[in-house]
Amino acid sequence: MLKLFLLFTFPTQFFGIFVLMFSTFLIGYFTSLWLEATRNKTIIRKLKRKINNLKQDHNVSGREKKNHNIDTVFTEIEPKYLNVAPKEQKQIVEEKSSKKAVANKARTSYITYTKTKTELDSNNFSEALENQNDDLIKLDGIGPYIEQRLNDIGIYNYEQVSNLNTEDIHKITELIDFFPGRIERDNWVGQAQLFKINT
Repeated sequence: MLKLFLLFTFPTQFFGIFVLMFSTFLIGYFTSLWLEATRNKTIIRKLKRKINNLKQDHNVSGREKKNHNIDTVFTEIEPKYLNVAPKEQKQIVEEKSSKKAVANKARTSYITYTKTKTELDSNNFSEALENQNDDLIKLDGIGPYIEQRLNDIGIYNYEQVSNLNTEDIHKITELIDFFPGRIERDNWVGQAQLFKINT
């Protein structure tokens, strides 16, 4: 019976002690959480106040400093500006007059400047009339514009192109403002000889 009594009383005593200990643990735990939260909130409030105070101080002192600096800079610069402005104006007037003199000098030298115009020697290739023209566009490297330029300087047919020598090619290149060496690369003379034979 004693054993039975101890069996029932022992767990109930431990259960009671367990409930008391657990409840004290919970009370302590939640109390510490609440205290920590309130402590953090007070720290956060204090820091926010400090930040706001610093922002206000900075804004106020920044405005005062800016105003002070602007006034200081203006009072320092104004006398210097008044002294420098007439000198700069004189320099600008002198530069304008010198530019006009240079422009007038350039105009007079341009008027007297003459360039010798390149002329083709028609003895090297036969002269042709406008009605004796061939379709020069068939030659590689000649388009409608280049054909018109060739016609303007008196070259109308394959016979004339096939008789061109290197001196004539250089002169034609200069006269029609064509790429140097392009006539030789495209072999206008050889192509014109083939077309002359085939026609």
